[in-house]
Amino acid sequence: MKKNKSLEYYLDQPYKIELHYEPGDNTWVATHPELGRGSCYAIGESKDEALKRLEEERKFILQYALDEGHSIPEPKFEEEELPSGQFVVRLPRSLHKKLKDKAKEEDVSLNQYVVSIISEYIGANQIKKVYQRRTPPVQAVREKSRKYSSPKKHGQK
Repeated sequence: MKKNKSLEYYLDQPYKIELHYEPGDNTWVATHPELGRGSCYAIGESKDEALKRLEEERKFILQYALDEGHSIPEPKFEEEELPSGQFVVRLPRSLHKKLKDKAKEEDVSLNQYVVSIISEYIGANQIKKVYQRRTPPVQAVREKSRKYSSPKKHGQK
């Protein structure tokens, strides 16, 4: 088992911080995944509050680990290797022609046009996912509205 260093050493280390918003609770959650998502996290009503609380939590967790003799992980410095940005796509000749014609209409290269279409599609899907998490499904809204506003026949109270 390796020997731990001082609290000050670990507090100065650049541990990764993950921050995300919880729309159901209207709160921000900050974590140090390298120190344990379930053990080193903090919740706040704002980003700043969550980050401030995370620093306090990190100090507490590190001191506890040192006091108990638990090993403390060092920060990870992994550089994710990105793909080259190039790939070959096989598509029907008729679709290729349509894309080429649209790119010409827009006065851009075929490559630029295809990249813009893909970017728009991915961006729209991300927005759609966020929207779906924040809004109830249409069917649920319809059922709820039927429950509270059933049609009445003429002359009924």
